[in-house]
Amino acid sequence: MDAREDKQLWGEQYSRKLADVVSIQQEIATAISGNLRVRLTSEQKTRSAKTYAANPEVYQLYLNGRYHADKGTYDGLMKGIEYFQQAIAKDPNYALAYASLADSYVELGGWLTYLPPSEAGPKAKAAAMKALELDDSLGEAHAALARAQYYFGWDWPSAEREFKRAVELNPNSAISHHGYSELLLARARFDESIAEGMRALDIDPLSPQIVADLAYTYLVMRRYDEAIAQQRKALDLDPNAAWIRHDMAYAYTLKGAYAQALAEEDKIPVQAKVVAAENKLIASGIGWIYAVSGRRADALKIAKELKDLSSHAYVDFYQVAEIYAALGDKDEAFRLLEKAYEEHSSNMPFLAVDPFWDGIRSDLRYADLLRRMGLPQPHRSPSDSRFSELCPADQPLLKRCKHCSETLTSHDQSTVRLSAGENSGVYTHNPGQ
Repeated sequence: MDAREDKQLWGEQYSRKLADVVSIQQEIATAISGNLRVRLTSEQKTRSAKTYAANPEVYQLYLNGRYHADKGTYDGLMKGIEYFQQAIAKDPNYALAYASLADSYVELGGWLTYLPPSEAGPKAKAAAMKALELDDSLGEAHAALARAQYYFGWDWPSAEREFKRAVELNPNSAISHHGYSELLLARARFDESIAEGMRALDIDPLSPQIVADLAYTYLVMRRYDEAIAQQRKALDLDPNAAWIRHDMAYAYTLKGAYAQALAEEDKIPVQAKVVAAENKLIASGIGWIYAVSGRRADALKIAKELKDLSSHAYVDFYQVAEIYAALGDKDEAFRLLEKAYEEHSSNMPFLAVDPFWDGIRSDLRYADLLRRMGLPQPHRSPSDSRFSELCPADQPLLKRCKHCSETLTSHDQSTVRLSAGENSGVYTHNPGQ
């Protein structure tokens, strides 16, 4: 399939016994490369063969694990982990099962926040390292380690290095391109993020997560209509994915279409959005929508329930801080963000780009958090439709002062200050300092 033009390039039917699943996979790969005139080197053919377990039963367990884990729900991920562990028990040298096990822990402790980072992070890294110990040439293992490094370790250079290695080893891995797209988004490298997301989509156009995460990149870039269109495509692939519908509600809220946002939330089953250990992402997001749309009492009710939940279950305070930021309570928002920072929240890597912080970006406490994390610093208020632009922390600030037109080339606070008033959030040169 050509995902961009929605047309079939080649197709064939195969009928084999389950025991032949490994050989049929390799036969299909060879047929595709031949019919589409893709030339595979001997090294690429060897890497392709390594994807499949020698034992068909082990490979079937791996496929079952991927099927359940890709649902992105707590139950699905836990079921996926069970299958990956069964595959490993039967074949302790199957590196791909370890890589997928690592990915599952990244999802559990990542943006879905089912597990605390202190629990999910070490498990994800250990599984990724074991995969690499078994097969350092497996791109998916490098990608799994990269995701663990940036979600839980906030180690941006190492994560990017691992993603580049993953893509080099297997240019046709949707998992690697998709993960790299996430990292680039967190680093505010939007065009590169979209390019990697589109590459992942070309490889796997039927993945709801890849489609929906590309939509979130559009949302962060304030391209709301494109985000909504992409989210509808994702829902066509998985109509029951509550988190995708919830992301669509975000886009409508940011457009100011509050009624449409709440209408989308109403389509989500009640049991999927009440404040509970398995629903924190959606529940906190609804609290943010209530806060933005003026339903202050409802927003505060959800915020209190989440704080109460934290007494006996893990709650990512990054998500609770979103509500207070939208309500204009900056002090409480920053208090909770500091807790999220201390607990190494896996959502903190997106602090520079998530739209929830538009009301507090001009606060020096926000800039200080970004500095401590090594994240991009804003030099223009992201509420500006020209949200370029964030200046990556590891690159010089190449902008001209709005007063004297002198080119700014440094983050040095002795020469750069945050302006006040309506231009708050714009870096300006201060020659007097």
